[in-house]
Amino acid sequence: MPPSTLYLWRLRTLYVGYLGSRITFSAGAHTLLFGLEDDVLLDVSGERFRARTLLLPAGVSFTADPQGKQIACCFLDPLGRDYLFHQRLMQWREPGFYSDSSLQGRQLSVLKQAYRDSLDADEVYGQLAGLLFPAASTEVEGFRPDARIARIIELIRSDPAQNYSNEDLASQVGLSGARLQRVFKDATGIPIRRYRLWHRLFVTSTMMSMGSSLTDAALTAGFSDSSHLSHVFQNMLGMSPSAMLGHSRRNRVLVGAGEPGEQA
Repeated sequence: MPPSTLYLWRLRTLYVGYLGSRITFSAGAHTLLFGLEDDVLLDVSGERFRARTLLLPAGVSFTADPQGKQIACCFLDPLGRDYLFHQRLMQWREPGFYSDSSLQGRQLSVLKQAYRDSLDADEVYGQLAGLLFPAASTEVEGFRPDARIARIIELIRSDPAQNYSNEDLASQVGLSGARLQRVFKDATGIPIRRYRLWHRLFVTSTMMSMGSSLTDAALTAGFSDSSHLSHVFQNMLGMSPSAMLGHSRRNRVLVGAGEPGEQA
């Protein structure tokens, strides 16, 4: 059996393989979920749904049950360009998500190959361009990025361990702290603090892929200790860090470059 793989790119993250029977997510990014062999059972807002492809907005809490089968979970770009790209290809479902992509057959084919053949990060990214990720040169209708929010995201990314106050960040883009909070959540779906924690999970994962210990990676990323990391990981992704990041024959973490020219 091939190992489950976590792929890390600058703007996006993809997991392919196996997870627990039921996982509760409260992700800090818009999320694409795929059942590679069968439907995923989804519990959201007290209702149950089933589908092979699902698109959920950032900040929504949901429980996914892959029924013991292979799954793919893709966390999309923070400014919502990917989310808007996929909205137009999928069916709206109450209470607030999308399912059944018109690209589903091609998406599943590439994701199954990525798992089956243990493809490297750059090869997977190239094959998913236009299917999971709109190319940097593609104009996504209706997408108008807010340069102020892009600037805040870049500040957080440039020094993830720094706990900037809202006022410090707001002063960089000419807004009040309260106004920045509202504008940021409107653009990304989550508060600034939650995005900072989400990015720290990305930094931790990247460092562990390069051989850092859990504790060293957590501290460098800005967590107070490994317990703080474990709490945030469990809260957002419904599992312990070791379940996804632990080095073994069953798991691997790969870092790729993404696509030149992308900004966020």
